[in-house]
Amino acid sequence: MLRKVGFSVAIALLAGSVQAQTVFTKSPDLGPFWQPLGPVGGTYVYADCFIAPAGVDVWPHVLGTWLNNQTPPPPSVRFEIWGDTGGSGPNAANVLATTGSLSPNPTGLELISAPVLTGAQALTPGTLYWFAATVVGESGTGQYQMGGHTQNSQQNDNCTFWYSNDPGGIVFDGQNLTPEIAFTLTLDDVPVPVELMSFTIDG
Repeated sequence: MLRKVGFSVAIALLAGSVQAQTVFTKSPDLGPFWQPLGPVGGTYVYADCFIAPAGVDVWPHVLGTWLNNQTPPPPSVRFEIWGDTGGSGPNAANVLATTGSLSPNPTGLELISAPVLTGAQALTPGTLYWFAATVVGESGTGQYQMGGHTQNSQQNDNCTFWYSNDPGGIVFDGQNLTPEIAFTLTLDDVPVPVELMSFTIDG
């Protein structure tokens, strides 16, 4: 009986966390579009800006984008949130959240998402940030294709797509392009996911 009560309380906490989440999405309404994202003979970083939504959900929890395995075998990749360089593009030196290295093998254009690692920073509502898919320092020889998104069709932010052919992912030779790349992120009002905890009741 005590175990059942504890489990119910844990589920209630989880439910409260899920209800508080905000999902921000720019969908791939144009299908497969930008290519090739890859560490060998491709482009090292694809980035797209967004304005953090209003509300209490400011902590990044899950990052995702739509990938197509263009040239197998697919390389490893990271999804990150970067700060802005004062209105002049994505700032690779200011990584606010990262999924760490992922090794997806999508079939067709597929949503690939992953939780962020511990240490993600809170976002400020109304501030411009960048979603980045990066293969800087990653392994593999293949390349990905990413989904295209029509500017302002879901989020009226006038954001654009940028890309970097710099092996360090710092210099962006592609700037202010449309269509955007498609991506999604999940924000919550707590810095880490609520975990199941054990509860006991005396008596």
